[in-house]
Order: sequence, then structure tokens, then C-alpha cells
Amino acid sequence: MHGDEEKKECGGTTFDRDGDLSEQKPKEQAKEIIVDGNWAVSSASYRMNEVAYIFPITPASPMGEIVDEWSARDDEHGNKKILNLWGQELKVCEMQSEGGAAGALHGALVSGSLATSYTSSQGLLLYIPNLYKIAGELLPTVLHVAARALTGQALSIYGDHSDVMLVRATGMAMVSSFTVQEAHDMAIVTQIATLNSRVPFLHFMDGFRTSHEINKIELVGDDVLRELMPWDKVEEHRERALSPLHPSQRGTAQAPDVFMQLAESSNTLYLAVRPIFEQALEDFHRLTGRKYHPFEYHYFGTSKPTIAIVTMGSSVEVFNETLKYIGSEQACLIGVRMFRPWDPASFVNVLPESVKRIATMDRTKESGAQGEPLYMDVCASLMSCKREHMFVAGGRYGLASKDFSPRMAMAVVNNLMRPDIQSIQHPFTVGIIDDITHLSLPLPLGKEVIPLSESVTECVFWGFGSDGTVGANKEAVKIIGDRPGMSVQAYFEYDAKKSSGWTISHLRFSNTSSRNLSAPYRIQDGRAHYVACHNESYVAPNKINVVRFIKNGGTFFLNTLIAAMPPDRRIKALEAKISPKILRIIALRKVKFYIMDAASLATKFGLKGKINMICMSAFFRLSGVLPLEEAIALLKEAITKAYSYKGEDVVRKNHELLDAVCSDPRFMIAIDVPSRWKRATMSEQTRAYSKRHISLIDDGKTRKFMEEIAQPVSRLEGDNIPISKFLENHMLGGTMQPGTTKYEKRRPNPCNLIPKWNAAACTQCNQCVAVCPHAVIRPFIVTRDESDNAPYPKQFTSVKALGAELAGKRYTLQISPLDCTGCTACVEACPESPKALSMQDVEDVLSSGAEQNWNYTVSLPERGDLVDKHTLKGSQFQTPLMEFSGACSGCGETPYFKMLTQLFGERMIIANATGCSTIWGGSFPSNPYTISKKTKRGPAWANSLFEDNAEFGFGIFSANKHRRERLIKSVEGFWLECRDEKSDRCTLIFDKMKPFFQFLLFDSPKRHQLMSKLRRIWSDRDLFPKLSQWIVGGDGWAYDIGYGGLDHVEAFQANDVNVLVVDTEMYSNTGGQQSKATPAGASVKFAMGGKQQSKKNMGEIFMTYEHIYVASVCLSNQTHLLQTLIEADRHNGPSFVVAYAPCIQQQVRPQGLNDMFDECRFAVDSGYWPLYRYNPSLIQEGKNPFILDSKKLRKEVTAFLKREGRFINLKKAHPQIADELFQKMNQDVHHRMEIMLTRAAGYKEFSSKDDASVQVLFASETGTAQRLARDFSDACTKVSLCCLIALRDTPLSSFPFCQYLTKSHGADALNDVDIGDLEGKTTIFFIATCGQGSMPQNGTDFYKALCARSEPFPEGTAFSVMGLGDSSYYFFCKAAKDIENLMLRLGANRISAMGEGDDSSEEGLDEGLHLWLDNIWPALGLAAPSEVPHIHPVEMSFSKRAVIPSSEDEKSIGQYYGALHAKAIPIEKLKALSEGGHNRDFYSFTLDADDSLVYEPGDTLEIFPSNDHEVVTKFLHEYSPDWDERTVIKLNHSFGVHGEISLGTLFTNILDLFGKPSIHFLQQLATFETDDETRQAMLEVSTLKKMSSEKGVTFADLLLLYKSAHPPLPALLTMIPPIKGRAYSITSAPSVSANIELCILIDTWWCEDGMRYGLTCDMLRKLQVGDRIWCRIKPGSMEPPTHDQPGNVCLLWKFPSHYFDLTELNIYLNQLCVLVLAQDWHHT
Repeated sequence: MHGDEEKKECGGTTFDRDGDLSEQKPKEQAKEIIVDGNWAVSSASYRMNEVAYIFPITPASPMGEIVDEWSARDDEHGNKKILNLWGQELKVCEMQSEGGAAGALHGALVSGSLATSYTSSQGLLLYIPNLYKIAGELLPTVLHVAARALTGQALSIYGDHSDVMLVRATGMAMVSSFTVQEAHDMAIVTQIATLNSRVPFLHFMDGFRTSHEINKIELVGDDVLRELMPWDKVEEHRERALSPLHPSQRGTAQAPDVFMQLAESSNTLYLAVRPIFEQALEDFHRLTGRKYHPFEYHYFGTSKPTIAIVTMGSSVEVFNETLKYIGSEQACLIGVRMFRPWDPASFVNVLPESVKRIATMDRTKESGAQGEPLYMDVCASLMSCKREHMFVAGGRYGLASKDFSPRMAMAVVNNLMRPDIQSIQHPFTVGIIDDITHLSLPLPLGKEVIPLSESVTECVFWGFGSDGTVGANKEAVKIIGDRPGMSVQAYFEYDAKKSSGWTISHLRFSNTSSRNLSAPYRIQDGRAHYVACHNESYVAPNKINVVRFIKNGGTFFLNTLIAAMPPDRRIKALEAKISPKILRIIALRKVKFYIMDAASLATKFGLKGKINMICMSAFFRLSGVLPLEEAIALLKEAITKAYSYKGEDVVRKNHELLDAVCSDPRFMIAIDVPSRWKRATMSEQTRAYSKRHISLIDDGKTRKFMEEIAQPVSRLEGDNIPISKFLENHMLGGTMQPGTTKYEKRRPNPCNLIPKWNAAACTQCNQCVAVCPHAVIRPFIVTRDESDNAPYPKQFTSVKALGAELAGKRYTLQISPLDCTGCTACVEACPESPKALSMQDVEDVLSSGAEQNWNYTVSLPERGDLVDKHTLKGSQFQTPLMEFSGACSGCGETPYFKMLTQLFGERMIIANATGCSTIWGGSFPSNPYTISKKTKRGPAWANSLFEDNAEFGFGIFSANKHRRERLIKSVEGFWLECRDEKSDRCTLIFDKMKPFFQFLLFDSPKRHQLMSKLRRIWSDRDLFPKLSQWIVGGDGWAYDIGYGGLDHVEAFQANDVNVLVVDTEMYSNTGGQQSKATPAGASVKFAMGGKQQSKKNMGEIFMTYEHIYVASVCLSNQTHLLQTLIEADRHNGPSFVVAYAPCIQQQVRPQGLNDMFDECRFAVDSGYWPLYRYNPSLIQEGKNPFILDSKKLRKEVTAFLKREGRFINLKKAHPQIADELFQKMNQDVHHRMEIMLTRAAGYKEFSSKDDASVQVLFASETGTAQRLARDFSDACTKVSLCCLIALRDTPLSSFPFCQYLTKSHGADALNDVDIGDLEGKTTIFFIATCGQGSMPQNGTDFYKALCARSEPFPEGTAFSVMGLGDSSYYFFCKAAKDIENLMLRLGANRISAMGEGDDSSEEGLDEGLHLWLDNIWPALGLAAPSEVPHIHPVEMSFSKRAVIPSSEDEKSIGQYYGALHAKAIPIEKLKALSEGGHNRDFYSFTLDADDSLVYEPGDTLEIFPSNDHEVVTKFLHEYSPDWDERTVIKLNHSFGVHGEISLGTLFTNILDLFGKPSIHFLQQLATFETDDETRQAMLEVSTLKKMSSEKGVTFADLLLLYKSAHPPLPALLTMIPPIKGRAYSITSAPSVSANIELCILIDTWWCEDGMRYGLTCDMLRKLQVGDRIWCRIKPGSMEPPTHDQPGNVCLLWKFPSHYFDLTELNIYLNQLCVLVLAQDWHHT
């Protein structure tokens, strides 16, 4: 972009190393170099200053980047290679904000240094306070500005003069540059002028249009600069410096008596600025030959002009070229170079006396003002100089880089030349269609305005953000421009969609131009000699008209897969692919049309995906800009230079590829354009297909927006949208429609690959879904019918959904093929082996109906409410309310935002700091934040500025909180219970109240009486939910510019706001500059020599407040991420979550962001990015608030550094510095890990885990095993402490179990320990099993290492395993059994048999857990804990009502079973199958499911029994005198019930009062017993066993037996478990009948007192036809065969020798039907 390396080193000085000014070398001749405006300014400012203070802001950032890179560049001897005029490198200091840079600049100037800075837009506004100071103190400096729009109704990074116009009052002199050459020259002249005048200067150029335009300029050499530099004034500046050697005081406080006089005292200096500036221009002309004036006058007529155009910036050149082209006799041009100080006399002197009408052109808008700044200055000048008779029309143009073309310039001239003054439009705008206030000028029709000579070759290239087109074009401009006599110009446009958006390159070349090309506007329609489209998707119907630029007889090159087709199919394929409009233009303009399959060609030569060199070669071959042989030689030279560091093989492949493209006719295919293309039209079918996504919109408002706004913008026709359309679409103030990205579709993706799902290998964990950056891969819960009715059912794969709550449902994983970017994050995240996802060609997927299947699936009902969204799996069933963003492929930021919306989206407000997340999250007209299809709610998103986001979010929170407090008072007593809940329940209450409010306010006859109070409530209705306030942004905001505000907001405990920082470790949005988040050793912009300081530790800082929830998260551990976000939201106070986000600027190797997920995993494993949580609520529980979730360094951090270009580049450039910094990084990581391990163990009684001989490890998928492990570890610690206290007077050697008295240090994940850590210790494992018997992710590495170990464990290594699982699945506790077997194989001593926690048992996991605990305590030589954990009383209170109606009890029961996804189903038929005389009966049940319970073959029906109400009543009367069956209590979300319920109903329907008690229950009950003897008896293990065998004891029996224990009711309700369902095989087929048929054995059991019935069997045997059963479907774990893949049933039937009656045969046949019906055969 900036010319070759040799030319970049133009700043080299001729001074010797000590800066001796006496030994100057002779003057050097001016060099011609090809650079952009930023480079041109940087070259001058670098050499003429000593210090620069910088902060990144687009489009000024490159100036800071360039001077930083030069200051860091060394020669082969380690000396600085590029020096300033003092023989020293420029000192470049990056500050935390523009305000900081301004303050530092002020300080440097006061010290007597020559200092400078670079900025734009909002950044310049932050300089303003210091600019007043700098100007007031008369400190000479030049501030260089790439002028840019200010954020108003929206952010714009593009250029206009809005920012510089706000500096007018500061006292800065202001100078404008019109071209790239002038940017270089004026940077020099202003430096001279400021030193001579003492007045500080602001030098500005048009942002992007000039700052980023590439052109050929003459570089001013060092010898000229030395001659121009006023060294005496430099010395005077030094003498005025603040120094104790000549002390002075500045910045005093002044009273009214003297302040004004001193303010006026500088008048003479300001009056002298203009002549001093003119003298500097004259001196510059003398030495360079280039002449400039404060006001540039241009006239190309032969008489006297009557109209004048007054403008500044790049538009001067547009008017200049236009007036020259038309040869106007009437119009002249005045270009304003020196805007401040404004000299009215000088302006009027330049203005010819003959001029009667003037148009001023302002590239800014001052709403509500009489006129814009330039207009006001001109009018005031004419008035003061007695020329007030002139007519002046003020015009606005070019806001936010809106192109200003010669046609627009001509429109301004035509406006002034209207017959009479009254008809002149004033004020006016140009370049838009203003059909509201009618200020816009019509563009001239007829003859085109073409200032450029025909000898100028104009070329347009359409590229994709990441395809290298722009880089290749910059190289092409350099190659061509280096030829003597060649003039070049290049300008580039970019989409906001980062690396996935479009790019347009405008290139101009001329070999006959006597001067540089000066055309600061886009290539005009119909003028390009050569147009290339490198992305074939752009030519599709309803996309972009890429050939509108092409001229008659021009050349069009298209990179397309069609080139690989057989010749006889190409024309038809092109007609199907390309828009008919494009085909017509190609034919009518007689365009030479060429196609090539660049992707296939690159692959053929071993350079897959690298098409930029191919397309550049095609350009040289087809355009004729250079002779082909010369172009090939130059290209090969460029290739060798660019790729030699990659090896000779890469260079050779590129050379061979170049030869093939430039000479082989097989690859460059010329298309013989059919004449029928002249009449090409779009068929109705094609038109419908091109608008198919819009046709899916069922909302009229959104459809109108998409058709009238979004689609024209996406076709790059936004300039033609009239103002009225924006108002009609309710966009006043910048408001945007939600969810527009779903209709955009970015096809093809960068790699033409998307994931393919292998259902057979999938365990439905949804981890792939959680990491998807663009929300394109999603799980759906569907029915069998929905699956069968898909548009392409054979490609619509679905499997039985796992989980009781999804009974009868199917699981399908769908990918949106037109939104996927092919980043492979989902494939990397899949934990299965083999993977359940693989990449395949997108075209193959599209041809098989994937797009239609996706559209069909998203139209189905949302069913996320069927699952718990607070689990990882369940969260991903929630529709993401942030989707299809414009982020880079593989973006590391978006998955965090997506998960936020899945958890809190319908009640969250987002305040987003300016940065990447606002560009991909809010670039008009793309809005990825959408609403729920079901509720029409979604995230409310807003962006203020970069620097104030924390304050902005706090303002939203505090205002809402204040209003909500008023609302609470208005509805108190009715809504109190849930007002503070961070859940959706408040919203649901409002939904129910809404019709009531509408009736009262609008329909009720009493509305006038009610109106006052109700209207107040109604006006605050949006605040019924407890909103979740999130303040989000990047590290540049949080660590640097916004840190002060963030710290202030977080510092107060009452501020219940949540902060999420996505940390890319640099300013990713502005191009990758360093922030305080950048780690030491990274070579990034603004730190090209490697950042020396360590990364700022924000987590440590905020943990010092102690009330802030602080966490560090990463996508590699999604369960941890989910848990963190939930905890942060629930925390009653501020939270701060920092998330690692790999970025394209980090240059991840080898596959870029395609390795995003692996990069995350590597960062955590190496300790580069630790995972932890600091939860202040744990302090109140007496627990350590700091939890370290990544406790082991599994990889070396130096290996991580070798994966990223930001570290590799430093190693190449400065190997010694890199080695030192990398070593420091390694030490820092290990030191940090030691500190965090110590902190995590801080509440324990030991210093490290090495002091503990009992270690507790877990492998957990959902968090249950982790919770149990940590509870057990805590219990170990408490027991050990009690033992030590009890035995303090006794030698420990007296006790055989003393080895176990050492405390446990806590629980660790398996992956956080080495196998060697088990040696000689006792290890307790808590192992969950996930998927098809696989190990959870946080245990896989440990498991592999254990499998690989062959060396036996040493003596003293002991263990026990507690397995967790569900016995209804085939792989019950498989992972735990695998660990146990491996430990035994390696010789470890098993101290206790494995425990099995069965989630499907009657008591759930607790039953197996407590049986295991009863054995493990003695095995460890410890007594069971004296306090049994986990008696958490039910949240309840006694109602004031004595009784409640049965309907309310029924409602509460409905809530309970509803939470279990159970339904009350009536019995349609009931028949006893066995004859009398049997002690066990068989019954046939037929339930009328009526489609309310959907099931599949292999599923079971889980029936929930109830207790006998009469027996319950008897028990309650006998048990307690304080309450009975009628007593009413109020539950607060316990058992899924929120509201009032009678105890009789609760004990009858919910609590398993007559179930079998466990030892754990008896232990709990014993804690309430006051009699020591009775308590000891209760704690005897044999007590319960004996009672169970004798009488079949129940919970009720024990409670009556030990009535003296009598726990309080809240505790009792916790101790008695809920009634568990009993699963029964279904013997009917879903394809035959909706009814459910069961064959049930009414089983019995025996004790010494006789036969007993189980609870469920006892209930079932008493039921009658018509009774209702609460039940739910429990999915089977196996997928049944299908018609496409039938299974084989092999029956071996052996009749028993005894008599076999028909009844028993019928039973066997019914059970057999479960197998047979898998084929959907009906049985007889």
C-alpha cells in the first residue's frame, strides 16, 4: 500500500549519530513514490518532530501505525534505521484515549519538545479542552487530522468535515489539504508556520478520500526539510520550556479583572499567522517548485466570471477538473486552504469583482444553524468588506464520504446559473434525493461530465473481504506506477461485514498525464475499461450490478466455477447464474467477456484458496496496462519478494501459476456473447427465487423495510433512496428494525464448505451449536410428522430426542447453508470420536434441498421452553436472538453475545461500546439482534460512543431502576413476590395483566376515575420484568479509553449491571493496535518492536472491590461459560466477565480463525488464559469466593505463542527481544498460576494441594458431579478438623487411620491433574457418563493418559469411584466403570466398591450416593460428618387463609406436574388379564392420549402415582397437633409450585410419604432428635435394615416412630423426596393408534408382616375406566429401525414344560410387540 521498503525509508537522516547539524550532505533530488495520504503526512511529521502521542481511531490510525513501525525498525547492526532531523527515532507513545494523547501532547510542548499527534472524529473532540490550553499558551505544534463524520443518529467511520468544524473556536490555525501530494506538503508547511508564529496548527485532509487514496507524489528530502526548518524558532521554543533551570509557572487561575486582557494579548500573533503562512508557502515553492496559496483561485474562461464556488478539501479538485472540462466562462473556483485564521480581506481580494453569485460547499451539517461554517464565514466577509450585494447559496455535500462526482459539481454550477436569483435553491444539498424539504439539486441529464482524458485507463475490481483482492491491487498499482512516466491513483471501498463483506477497488492509470491523476471520486458508470468480479455470487439476480461501471467495448472478467464446466454447458450455466440485467449490459455494450475458475486453478497448483495472484495476473493479461512480458517479469519479482520467506517451493508454485494464467488458453476462457442476451429478461421463476427470502417475511413493517431500504443498500444503490422512504420506515433518529440479517444471505462463504451432520455419531450435546459464531447451526425439537413433512424429507435427518422432557419428540441439527461462513468451529468443538460433523461442499448441500429444509425448520414452533435453558444443552435449544452477524468467519466474539441472548434475550438491554461488536452488531441496514417469534420480545441494543459506554449503560440502568421503584409502589402487594426475580416470570404476569389494563384504560365506562393511577402504571409497563442490563465492549474500551467510567460504575454495589468484555487483546476494529490488554511480546500496530509491558489484569483489579462478581471465561469450556453468565446475571450487584476472543488480527496459524476453537482450547490449556470465578455471595456462606476452574498447565505457553503471527513476527524481526519477552511470558504464566492456586485454596487450613493425602477429582458434563465432588471435599475437611480437635491430646500414631486425617484441598477436574498426582495418595473420583458412554470433556485427557499408562501405581495408591448416570440407558455409569477398571489394572487399592448414583431411581442420585457414603467414611477411617449437608428448607410460609377451594389445589398440582412435563390422561379401557388365584395380576390399560402424549417405538410411559388421601389425612392428624390436611401453605417455586396449596394435597400428590426411607433420611431426622440415646439408635446402620425387613417401614412410619425429632415443616418437606414416576413399556404402535396401550404387572413385595404393594401398583389396581393418570413419555435410548433401514428380529421361543395358559401367552406376545412394532406392523 505504501510503496516498497526502500522507498519507505525516506526518513533516513544525513546526520551522524549525535545529531551534529554541521555535517550535512548535498541536497538529494526529489523522489517519486506511490503512497496514500496517511503515509504522506507521516513521512513529514516523523522527520520534523521528536515525540508523537497516538491513539487508534479510523481513518487516522495508519499515521500512528506508520510512525510506530518506523521508530521500531532496526538495521542489521541493531541501530535505528529511520531517524528524524535530530538523528534520533521519533518517540511514539500510545495513550489510553485521545484525551490522554492530548494531555501528553500538551505536556511535551510545555517541556520544549517538538511533538505531534494524529486523530479523527470523536477523538478530535476529546482533544478540544487541551487544544484551548495549547492555543492559549501559544505552544507550536501541528495536529494532523483525517477528517471524519461525528456520531449522530448513527456511527459513521467515513469522511467529512464535521469534526474539524468543531475546533474553530479553540484558537488553532486550520489548514486543509486537497490531494495526497498536498497532504505531504502541508504537513511540512504547517510545521514551519507553527514554529514561526507560535500559533498551533491543525492540518486536515478528507478522511478516506484523501487519507486512504494511493497516488504518486514527490517526496521532500531531508536536506530540503533542514533548510526549511526555522532552527532559531526551535531554539526559542526550547527556551520557553518549563524547566527548574529557568523556572516559571503556567496554568494559573485568573480573576475577571485580568482574564480578558490576557486573552486579547495574543491578537497580534494571530494577525501575523497569515503572512507567516504565506511566507512558508513561498519558501516551500522556492525549494520544491510547488506553489500554494491560502485561497486557491481557479478560472478557465476567457472573460470575467459571474459565479464562484467556494469549497475546501478534496472537492476542490472535483470542481477544478469539472470547470476545466466544461471550459465555463461564468464559473470560477476558490479553494480554501487556510480556514483559520480566516482573513476576510484576503478572501475578498481573491474573489473577482464580476462575481455576483456564490455557492459555498460545506462537508458538514449544523442542525438548527443559520448556515454551515464556510457559508457563515463567506457571508460575514462579504458584509465586512462591503460586498454584501452578492447572493450566497449555502450547500451541503459528501457527508460520511458520500461520493462527490463531477455531475454533482455540475449540478451546483447549474443551480447558480438559473435565470433569476429567486429560482436558485438555497440552502441546497447535492448527492441525495430530498423529497421532504426539497433541498436537493437534480443531477444534470444528457451529456456526461467526464473530466478525465481518454488516455486514462480506469479499472474496477469487485472482491471479497478476505480474498486478497485489495492487497493484490495495491501491489499492482505499485508495479505499474514505478514505471517512469506512469501516473496512478487507487481508492478502495469496503463493506462493514469485516472479512466477509464486499470490496471495490477503483484504479486509474495513465502514461500520458503530465501531472498526477487527481480525480477524488469513484469511477463513474460506463467509464471503466476493465471490470473484474472475483466473487461469482455478486452477479446473481437481485444482487449487485457489477458491470454498471464498464464502458462500451470494455473487458469483463468473472471468477466462476462455470469455467470448469464442459464448453457446451457454459452459456446455459451463465444465463442461469447471472442477472439478466448484467447480461443485457454485456451484450449491448459489446463487452469482451472472460471467465476463469481461479479456485480450482489455485488448488491444482497447490495453493488452495489463494486466488489474489491469479486474478491480478488475469488483469495484466487482459487489461493491456503494461506489455504482458514486462508485467510477467514484474509480477515474478513481486512474488519472489513477497513469498521468499515461505520457501522456494511456494515461490516456484506461484511462478508456475502465473505462467499458466498468462499464457495457457485453457484457463482463460473467452465467452462468445450470444445476441439474445441483448433482450435478456428475468423470468417470473427467477424473480421469485431471487426474492425468496423476502417472501418469507410475514410482518408487513419488516417487509417494507427490507424492500425499500435494506435491499437497495445491499445492491449498493443506497444513494438513490429518497428521504421519505426513511421516514416511512420509522427511521427518524436512527432507529432500526430488528432481525434484518436473516434475509441477507452471504453466499458463497469464504471456503465453499459447510458442516454435514452425522446423526449416528451425535450425542445431542449441542456443544457445536454453542460455539457457532453466526448462529447458523441449530438444534430443533420436532415431531415425527414435522420431520416427515419436510420439503426434502430424505435429507431431513432426525433422531429420537434424548431426555424425559422431550418424550415423543425428534432431534434434528440443521445448518443454514446461505449464512454459514465455513469456519469449522462446530467441527472442532464436537467432542465425539469420530466427529458427528464434517465439512462438505456447499453446492452439493444446496442442490439437495438444504436451504428449503432450513427455511421449513425455522418456521416450525419454537420449543425451547420444553427444556431447562440453564444447562448447556438446554440453552442451545433457545432460539438465538443474535444471528447471522457481519462478523469475520470464525469470529471469537459473537458466540458470547449469542449465548447472552439465549439466556436473557427477552429481558435484556445492551449498551455496546463502539468497536468490532458494534460494526458486526449494528451496521446499517444489518441488525443481527432479533426478536422471539413466540413473544415478539428481544434484546434492546444501543451504542453511544467508544469512551462512555459504561456511563451510558449505567444511565439506562439507573433511570430504569428509579422508574421501576415508582412502579413497584403503584402495584405493591400484588407483585411483590417476583419483582426482584431475574427471570421471565414478571413478563408473564404483565402479559396476563395487559388485557385488563387495556379494558380499564380504553374500554371501561369508569376509565376517567381510574385513569390517573392506571395510566402511571401503564406508562411504566416495560419495567414489569427485572431487566438484565449488560454493558459490553472490547478490550480497547474496557482496559483503556473507558476504564475510568467502567471503574466508577463497578465501584458501587447498588449498581446491578453486568459487564462483558470480549478481549481480542488489541484494538481489533481499527486494525489491530496495542491496548493494555495486549500481552508482552506481541508485535502489533503501535508496538511493532514488541510490547514490553505485561497485560493489564482487569480481573485482579476488580476483585479488590470484593462486591463485584468477576470471571474469566473462554469458549473452550462452554459449561463454565454458561454457569458464569447465569451467576453474573443473578448476582445482586455489578459483575465483570472477561472473555477470550480470538481475532483475525492475531494471525492464528495455520488456518486463521478456522482454528478459533482450537486456539481457545490451547490458550486455556497453556495457562495463557486462565478460567476462574470470583463470587462474592460465597463469602456469606463461609466459602472461598475465588474458584479456579483451570488448575493445570497442560501445554507450554511458548508453544501457544508459536501459533500466532503477532508473536512469530517479533521472533523474525527481533529474535533476541522475542526470546527475552517469551521467557518472561512463560515465567508470568507459571507465577500467575501459583498465585491463583494459592488463592483458590485460601479458605483451607493448608498451603497447597500437596499437603492433602485425600484428593477429590471429578469429570462432569452438566455440573452435578462437580457439585457433589466439591461438597464431598468440604465434608472431608470438616470431618478432619473435628477429628484433629477431638484427638489433640492423643498421639496420632495411636490411631490406625491417622494417615487420612490430612484435609482435602478441594475438588479438581480430572484434566487438571497429572496421572503422577495419584501416586501414593487416596483419590476419590466422581464420574458422570455422557453420550454413548463417553467421558465428559473435562476428563478426556486424563482418561487417555490413564489408558496409555503401563507402569503400575506404587504402594499406597488407593481410590474409590462414585459414578453418576441413568440406568434407563445402556451405558449406565460406563465412564466411571472404565476408570475403576483402569485403576485396578494398574494395581491401585480399591478402598470401597463403586457407588452408582441412578438418576432414574426413586430417590434419584441420593439413594446410591448415600449408600456409597456409608461405606466410604469407614474406608477413609473417618466418622460420618456430624452435620449432614443438604437440608435446605423449602421456601414456604403459612397462609392467612384457613382453607382453599379444591380448584386452587388442582391448579397447584397442575404446576407441579407441568414442571415435570406430565399430563393427566384418562383411562379408556382397563382389563384384568390373569384369572383369579394369582398373587400377582396382569392388567391391560388403554389410555386416551388424544395426541397430547406423542411417543415412538421403544419409548416407555412414566406414571406418577399418588398416595391414598385418607391414609395421608390419618397420618397428618396423628403426627402433628399444629397442622392437618386442610392447613394452607404458600410455596415459593418449590416443587415447581408458586402459590398456595393444602398440606393434604401436597402429601397426597407430591411427597413420597409412604415410600421406602434411606439411611440418609434417618440421619437427617436424627439431627432434630434431642435425646442422645434415641439419636444414637437412629444412627445405627442396622436399625433401618431391621425395620425394613420386619415391617416394610415407610417415611411415615419413621416420622411417627420418632415423633420427638419432629423437624420443622420447611425442613420436613425437603427431607421427604417427591414421588418418583414408574416407567412401563408401551405395547402399542404410534402409527396405528394415538392411544397408549400398556400391559402392567401389579407387583408385590414381602416382609415379615406379610405382602405389600408398591405405591404405583397399589394405585393402579384401584383405578377405574375414566380415571385420570398423571404420566409422561420417557424416551428410549435406542433409535428403532425405519422403513429405509429395517432391523431384523430373531425370535427363539421355548415353551415351558408346564401348562401355559392363554393369558400368560398374551402377556408374552404383548411384550414381544415392543420389538415387532419397531417396524410399525400391527399385531394380532
